[in-house]
Amino acid sequence: MKVIDLNSYGPIIGSKSVGGEIYVLIKGELGRHDVVTIDIAGIKSMATFCAKQIFGKLYIELGSKLFFEKIIIKGADADLRTIIQIGIQHAIEET
Repeated sequence: MKVIDLNSYGPIIGSKSVGGEIYVLIKGELGRHDVVTIDIAGIKSMATFCAKQIFGKLYIELGSKLFFEKIIIKGADADLRTIIQIGIQHAIEET
């Protein structure tokens, strides 16, 4: 299992370039590890388009079952979890 700490990208993740960088990082680690834990304890907020760009894209690519088996989100408060869920929902709606 690999742990990716996103604190260096925060406290707010709000740009497409940062979202793209995080996506590439996670995707690369998924190629090397069965499970990737994403630690976002230090992140206070995330733009919904970044949540879609990162987590929504991974959800679409992996499918629901594999997404929840391979991606563990650690340290997210209720608001951040809601933002991630909205990002995933927007990605699903666009497919």
